[in-house]
Amino acid sequence: MPIKLFSLPCIILLTVSVLALNTQAFEESKATEKTKESTATEQAKTKTDSPNKEQEKEQQPMPINYGVQHTQDLKHYIAAERVKPLLAGPESYLTLEQKFTTANSKGVAILLPDWQQGATNPKAINFLRKALPKHGWTTITIQPHDKPEGYPSTALTATEQQEQNTPLITEYKKQLAAILTATMNKAKEHPGIVIVIAQGNNGAFLVDLLSENTEPADDVAKLTTAPNALVLLSSYRRGSRDLQTQLNEDLAKNVALLELPLLDLYLHYDHPSVIAAIPMRMSSSAQEMKVYYRQRQLNNTLSGYYPNNELLSQINGWLKSIGW
Repeated sequence: MPIKLFSLPCIILLTVSVLALNTQAFEESKATEKTKESTATEQAKTKTDSPNKEQEKEQQPMPINYGVQHTQDLKHYIAAERVKPLLAGPESYLTLEQKFTTANSKGVAILLPDWQQGATNPKAINFLRKALPKHGWTTITIQPHDKPEGYPSTALTATEQQEQNTPLITEYKKQLAAILTATMNKAKEHPGIVIVIAQGNNGAFLVDLLSENTEPADDVAKLTTAPNALVLLSSYRRGSRDLQTQLNEDLAKNVALLELPLLDLYLHYDHPSVIAAIPMRMSSSAQEMKVYYRQRQLNNTLSGYYPNNELLSQINGWLKSIGW
């Protein structure tokens, strides 16, 4: 009997322990199932979201290049009667035309901004576009191409830089020659002389094109018509680090050998490459005894921006000095 009384509590304790263990195992099993379900749900959600994220990336628009932006701005902000499309070979360009407002016409001033700049560039071109018609000039402002993609080359050696740069610049100058030829042919529709006011790298390329007119090679870009005079605004040749000095020395030689009158303007606070190239052109022109060459520095307060009144005064004074 005492043995039976002692075994009953033991049985009760064992039963309670078994029930507790079963309950704990059930809860752990349930928690594990929930964890598996949540993991499966997250994986399914990730698989569902991944294509959407990829689609969103594909739908995001790429940045618009400068040329397209400038063209859209001209069409939107400039009066339609002043925006003139011009066909040069297979490509169409936009130009801004503004006729003279004086009693007599002096001629046509073709305004060529630097690459990456708009036809309403506020540094100098836009002011001249509006001011010159009041002094007897019809202005035709060109919207140029963008800088060639990949130029200048960042290759390690000068030879590799030259090999990569040459085809890019050759193609760019051919396009520039086409638009300038078409613009100068259009300028012949107006009475008077034709002058070109060119800025930055495009001014340097124009000098190259005018110098290459005498070369017989078929792959050289050519201008079929030359202007009567040329004005350069902060012009220089941009190139790879090992080639830039030689490029600007070649530009200086071409400037000195040009037969047409040339006004070379730059700023006190200008691009460092402009400041470095200016003495080369003065020296070469002096050695070649170029008669109709004038170089002037204009004082400015904002780097790269020409003072309006002084700029106009320099151009008008120089034109009068050569009889125009």
